Amino acid sequence: MLTPDEGALQAVRRRHELRVLESLIAHGNRTRRELESDTRLSRTTLSAIVSDLRHRGVISERDQEVVPGGRNGRPTKTLSLDPNAGAVVGIELGRRRIGISVQGFDGSPVTNELRDIPSSLGLDSKVELAAEMIRELIAAGRIKPEAIIGTGIGIASRHANPASLFDGENHQLDPQGATLDALRAVLPGPLLWDNNIRLAAMAYGRDSDELLYVVLSAGVSSAIVTNGTLLRGGNGIAGELGHVSVDFSGPRCWCGRHGCLESFINEANVLAEAAHRGQSFPSIAALAEAAAEGNGIAANIVDWAGELLARAMVGATVLLDPGRVVIAGELSQFGEPLLAPLRRALAEQHLDLGSRVMDIGVAPFAPTAGSDGAARMALSRWAMTSGQ
Repeated sequence: MLTPDEGALQAVRRRHELRVLESLIAHGNRTRRELESDTRLSRTTLSAIVSDLRHRGVISERDQEVVPGGRNGRPTKTLSLDPNAGAVVGIELGRRRIGISVQGFDGSPVTNELRDIPSSLGLDSKVELAAEMIRELIAAGRIKPEAIIGTGIGIASRHANPASLFDGENHQLDPQGATLDALRAVLPGPLLWDNNIRLAAMAYGRDSDELLYVVLSAGVSSAIVTNGTLLRGGNGIAGELGHVSVDFSGPRCWCGRHGCLESFINEANVLAEAAHRGQSFPSIAALAEAAAEGNGIAANIVDWAGELLARAMVGATVLLDPGRVVIAGELSQFGEPLLAPLRRALAEQHLDLGSRVMDIGVAPFAPTAGSDGAARMALSRWAMTSGQ
């Protein structure tokens, strides 16, 4: 357990370390003298940080390329990031799978791992299993823990307290009903966690984006990215599109309201609705394939789901005015027919505010989106100047 003084010194050292890393991210290669100028650190402090980063395999040092006609003498050494060392780890503790992604300082993938899990598995068990997967990746040499500067964790059905979003001098508050200590033990360094869908949106968002990301799966989840930053709201639940009512006289939702979008177009209910209309399908993929082939019941189900989605989305797009809308999850396999009602509704809307440009599309299934987005968020927090 660190004392307050030790914690403060560690935080100062990490800030100095990040200044060195930010310079190397921005410039690629730097001499020690250039790093002194970039970071305004003393030669002694810089030397200690560079030595530690080299020892951990985060950066490497080599002779600068000789320029023809240059002066003779001892070659200048340059420092650069090791692209294969990994910078951050992203972990998704999802409903059906655990995903792990390792990314370099430039956001490029280093390695990833997926494991399917029973949907009944509790959060504590998911944490322990993820820690075991990390240990296996370390043993196989696919993760160098000494090179990792931070970890992001996306957790299904959990939202972080906006007042406690990442490890600093104090640890971020753990999710209700579980502890993340097992992961902190195998990956020393700061950690952040948030809802897995919210972090997955970071895998699709761009730095200048105004993105509304919607996942239609076992439930309905969404996230809002604005200028590369997640919008969480005052209580950490911004973007819960699944709990917008599309029928006030509809079935009671677990949230306490009636007719929530999630009550209608979750996977199980969509398949049940098809069976109620006269034809059973073993999966959403099978239903989507049947609709594409002209099956009447399947096509009607897709239209029905699209109309309900449009009811919720029209209000959301007016309120948020996103430049892009991305629909993901299992129901995104319905493709363009699912989006047609939304496109029609938006085309009929005249706000007299000038031309309105909105890119609406479906995202291909990406099982690593949650862990990739968690890694991107960790990279933004601990390796980029525009931290979240």
